[in-house]
Amino acid sequence: MKLMILDGNSILNRAYYGVRPLTAPDGTPTNAVYGFMTILQKLLEEEAPDAVCVAFDLPQPTFRHEMYSGYKARRKPMPDDLAIQVPILKKLLDAMKLMRLEAGGYEADDILGAVSKKCGAAGDDCVIVTGDKDSFQLITETTHIRHVKTRLGQTETIEYDIPRFTEEYGFLPNLMIDLKALMGDPSDNIPGVKGIGEKTAMDLVRRFGSIDKIYGQLPELDIKDSIRKKLMEGEAQARLSYSLARIDTDAPVKMRPEDAGRADFTSPGLYDLLNSLGFNKFIAQWQLTPGEKAAAQAARDALDYIEGA
Repeated sequence: MKLMILDGNSILNRAYYGVRPLTAPDGTPTNAVYGFMTILQKLLEEEAPDAVCVAFDLPQPTFRHEMYSGYKARRKPMPDDLAIQVPILKKLLDAMKLMRLEAGGYEADDILGAVSKKCGAAGDDCVIVTGDKDSFQLITETTHIRHVKTRLGQTETIEYDIPRFTEEYGFLPNLMIDLKALMGDPSDNIPGVKGIGEKTAMDLVRRFGSIDKIYGQLPELDIKDSIRKKLMEGEAQARLSYSLARIDTDAPVKMRPEDAGRADFTSPGLYDLLNSLGFNKFIAQWQLTPGEKAAAQAARDALDYIEGA
């Protein structure tokens, strides 16, 4: 079995910045939802998964905020015209009967990790669709990533498996946590080691491996004394950053991969919802027809038009 799980907030955010402004007939912003659905449709065709689910963040603090009060402290609030689209997307997913997953105190990344671990334990393949590189640490023999990128106003997905990742980064995917521990992550306000940037962190991980190995032999490492000094002074920050960057694959996600289903395009409410959003492209692609209520209204409108002619 192949399960595809999407990082709802991450992809919606990428789509928001990658798709020109769009509005429904009633003026509601829809560009992010439209972009999300376009990506979903493309991946349903390319991956042909047996099951699909979507993970979402919750607005409440997580265990990482309890661990470090500065976690994501510098992140700007979600734009209003994006925030209004989150419930619209969830309503669409429900109409397609796609499983939505949320976990109090955890992030969508942790849900991705927990689900991919369940798939691996069952011998199933897992495809993670996300716009964040944090999830690269989850790449295994049974789990690969479709990384959503926005470039010049266009949204694309790039596939990462173990060979592709190691070719690009020069180390195994699980060491992505150690890279973040050293260099930090400004977008999440993960501190890292002061004075250690991406280039130096990449070199250290490629040459020596995990932070445990680096700190276990720090006095003997063939590195500049200035870098050694920064590492010594920043060990506590590196350990903290590792804990913040590590995805919790044991997050309490109560689902079985086999419980997730495929997208259902026969839902009577799906046509009405897509029509209200002005998403005629998907109505045509999925060959949807109005439900009885919508068809009756269309017939009345047609009759009114004829009588008024």
